[in-house]
Amino acid sequence: MTTKRAIMTLIGVSLLVAAALAGPADTKLGRCLPKSGDVSGWQAVSSSYKYGSGNGIADIYNGGYEKLLQKGMKAACTQNYSNDSRRINVYGNEFDTAANAKAYYNSETSGSGWSAVSGASEGAKYKKTSSVVVGHVYRGKVHAKVVAQGTSDAQVAAVQAFLRKLSEKIGKEY
Repeated sequence: MTTKRAIMTLIGVSLLVAAALAGPADTKLGRCLPKSGDVSGWQAVSSSYKYGSGNGIADIYNGGYEKLLQKGMKAACTQNYSNDSRRINVYGNEFDTAANAKAYYNSETSGSGWSAVSGASEGAKYKKTSSVVVGHVYRGKVHAKVVAQGTSDAQVAAVQAFLRKLSEKIGKEY
């Protein structure tokens, strides 16, 4: 029995390490994120990709991840992008059902000031706040969020381009 436990523990630890070291191409959800150059002028920031499933979602979302699990979130990932001095963060979230992904999207985009993104799936919206441009898209069981630092017209256009690319890539994976 002790040998079996040791082997199971070793396998469990190996899986956790593998998940922590995984790159975007290593997971279905990660493949939904744009690669460097998928959005013109934008590059993925080296070593910024993170992935977590179950309680590992805490590595993506500091605090409150338990509520995300209760809403049906199964896995999450994030990747940072840069274009000269401009920065964008993208978060991908996989839910247990399409209905839960849509409900989360609807809760995140409720209220005024949201605009639809042309050329993306029907579930894609963005909004300028006082300091960032934020966008959300959902398709099937996946919800994604894009946050651009700054509110220039160039950042608005970049968020829209990221949302279109995410919509396309999510549609291919899910």
